[in-house]
Parts: sequence; C-alpha cells; structure tokens
Amino acid sequence: EPISVVPNRHLERQRCPLIVGIRGGTRALSCGTGSEPQLGLEDVGLMDLFSGDKDRATPFTFYKTFGGSTHTFEAAAFPGLFLSTAPEEPLGLAPAPGATAFYLRRR
Repeated sequence: EPISVVPNRHLERQRCPLIVGIRGGTRALSCGTGSEPQLGLEDVGLMDLFSGDKDRATPFTFYKTFGGSTHTFEAAAFPGLFLSTAPEEPLGLAPAPGATAFYLRRR
C-alpha cells in the first residue's frame, strides 16, 4: 500500500521528521504513548497531526535517514528503535542492528 508523509514541523528539521500514514493520509502509524512502544495504525489524519501540537504528533513521527538507495525510520518517541520487518513478520520496532532498510519510490 502506498504511504503518505508530512513533515513534523515541531522537531529538528535536519533529522527529517516525518509523520507516516496510509489510505491517503487518513490513518497514521503510531508508536503509542505509553512507556513501552506499541506500534499500530490509528484513524487520525496526517494533516490534523501536521497542524496540531508537538506532543500529539511525536508518537506518529519517524526520523528518516537516507543511506545510498534505502531509507530507515527511527521512532521519534522511542529513540534508538527503528521500523523493522522480516519475511512473514509484521512491521515492528527494533534496535539499530535490526532496522529494515526500505526502498521508496515517489509517486
């Protein structure tokens, strides 16, 4: 499924903070707000998060790092944890050695 992204204008611009979503930006990927990460999709608009406050948007924000032809995504709310997946495994969060390098194509 195509992903949609908007910047998080409250966080360090140099680190490329992106709010990530699907379904045309009507659902956003969240790490949760508890003390432990809880990755999931929430029915919230990316533009609502973009125009909202920092505390509301941070759990939905991932720092994108470009490395050659791939990108990794670090959770802003849980520094040191990256989007990670493996064949036949759901998307999750893992420390840096387990980070998945994603190939992205702009549409």
